[in-house]
Amino acid sequence: MLLHLIKVLTAYKPNEFSKKIKKQTKAKHDHIESHPFIKEMLSGELSHFKYAVYLNNLLPIYKSVEMFLFNKRNANSDIVQSRKIINDVNNYSNFLNVDLNQSHLLFYKDWLQHLLGKDDFYKKSELYIRWLADMYGGQIIKRNIKFASKYDFVDIRGDIRFVRQLIEDDINNENVDQFIEAVNASYDHHYNLVERVYNATMEPL
Repeated sequence: MLLHLIKVLTAYKPNEFSKKIKKQTKAKHDHIESHPFIKEMLSGELSHFKYAVYLNNLLPIYKSVEMFLFNKRNANSDIVQSRKIINDVNNYSNFLNVDLNQSHLLFYKDWLQHLLGKDDFYKKSELYIRWLADMYGGQIIKRNIKFASKYDFVDIRGDIRFVRQLIEDDINNENVDQFIEAVNASYDHHYNLVERVYNATMEPL
């Protein structure tokens, strides 16, 4: 496990834009990491049901990003996260014997509407907060989750480089600040999702 984490941490050397993005989105990143949902997920204390609801709400976000960005960039199958999420959601549905698509368990629509209103460049903000999170923090989460194929990567070093390069391809001095705004907005939508899942869902009987 230690060797795996070293590979993750040394997979990519951030450029000046990545450093600026990280610095100016840190407050939003730290804010969501302080949420009880995230803390419980990292510690293994989050219920299977709430995690499953969370996954099912993330699925349309991942599908949308992949549809707009990956088909144009010859993305390898290792980073097509939606198929992994579908696998995990199906496993949780069977394990919990619950329909995760019940209307009162779906909270993603505001986030998806916001995402669809962005052009492809700004959709990359989701790569920053979701894909990189899966590749970095997700390697800790997977130890405490029952079904965790979402966090499995065959070539995690290569996948990190691919995603970071995809993010950085079109960033320049003229648009980096706008991209930072988009990342912060994505963090807000993710925070709202975990807040609603954590507070509003009921455990199945």
